[in-house]
Order: sequence, then C-alpha cells, then structure tokens
Amino acid sequence: RQRAERDQATVLSTVAHELRAPLTSVTGFTSSLLRRWERFTDEQKRLMIETIEADATRLTRLITELLDISRLDSDNLNLRRGPVDLHALLSKHVARYELGRSTGTVHLQLGTQATADGLPEMWADTDRLEQIFFNLIENGLLHGDGRVTVTLDRGAELGDSPESVVVEVDDEGDGIPSADREKIFGRFWHGPSNASTGLGLYVVRGLVEAHGGTVHVSDNEAGGARFVVRLPAGLPEAFGS
Repeated sequence: RQRAERDQATVLSTVAHELRAPLTSVTGFTSSLLRRWERFTDEQKRLMIETIEADATRLTRLITELLDISRLDSDNLNLRRGPVDLHALLSKHVARYELGRSTGTVHLQLGTQATADGLPEMWADTDRLEQIFFNLIENGLLHGDGRVTVTLDRGAELGDSPESVVVEVDDEGDGIPSADREKIFGRFWHGPSNASTGLGLYVVRGLVEAHGGTVHVSDNEAGGARFVVRLPAGLPEAFGS
C-alpha cells in the first residue's frame, strides 16, 4: 500500500510539473497582451499568440493522454472495432497531416509483400489506430531530422490470427540507445529535447496491446530509430457470415 501511495504521489507531482510549464506560458503571454497590447509590434503579437496556441495544444494532448492512461491502467478502455483498411486509413491520415504541418515530411509506402498481394483487412478501432500512428509519426518528427517514412507490409501469424499487418515508422535522427529502448515506453519518459509530454509512447503500447498487437523499437538501417508495430489481421468469422 505504501508503495502504491508513493507511486501515486510521484505521478501527481510529475503531472503538476508537466501542466505548470505550458500554463505559466499561456497565462504570462495572455496577461502581457491584454495589458500592453499597443506596445507590441504585429510580429511580436503573432509570435506570442503562436506560442499560446502551441502550449494550449500541448495541454490538450497531455489531458487526453492522462485520460487514456487512466482507462488503460484500469482495464476500462472500450475499443469500437470494425473492419479497417489500414493503407486507406493511413493514406488519408498522412495527407491531412501534411496539409497541417509547416515543417517535416511524412512518406507512406507499401512493403514487398503488400505491394504484390495487398494488405488484409483488420478488425480494429479506427480512432485508436489513428492515435497510435499519430503519436509515432509525431515522435519521429520531433526527435528525428524532419523526415519520417511509414512502411506497411504483411506479416506472419500473431496470436489467434493467421497473419498480421506490420507497420514500420522510421525517422532519421540519432536513434535510441539500447539501454533506453524499454524505458521509452514508460510514463513521463523524455528524450534529450524534453519537448514531448512523455506519455505518448506509453499510450501507444497500451493501445497496441489492447488490439492484441506488439510494438518495439530498433535501429533504422539508414540511421535513426525504427518503431515496429504488429497488429492482428483478418475479420471475425461472424462478421462474414
């Protein structure tokens, strides 16, 4: 019990710290703009408002991830499963992502087997799949060199499924040391940049495992990190009957 209380206190302390920094920025810039609007140039105002927007987005993401962690840790995550064409889903997702970004590029491609035979459908939660790959792509752009390559392919059997879909998310950064490759999936893990909430990869692993899949990180052959997600493929027999 004492250990659980210590763990809870640590989490609360960390959450408070994570919330404080962006909130301080938002309130500080908002107060300055309200009190001294006429003293700032248009360029200064624009930069301050952009900072407020970025910190508000960070806060929203942090709160969303905290809610997801609560559901995952209490086994209270409800997956709304249905048939999913992952290639079509990620094609639309990447297209929207590219339109909304001013920096960085994301390239989506099919692997050898998927090019020859196509990808099997999956029985999964569309929104949660988008969340998984948004987090991985964002992580690659944040810690890499501004370019991420996503490769989809067919894989071997996984659990009760006769085959799987394998997704590799490659960045061109410095890579992740072997000693840290398990730590990065823990709560509040930060890389050298300290730019993320530290919760995204914890949520990724939880959502992947909730789908019966696996995720791990290795070296990208071209340099950088490679996150490999394997998810069960195929539809339930009852769905096709």
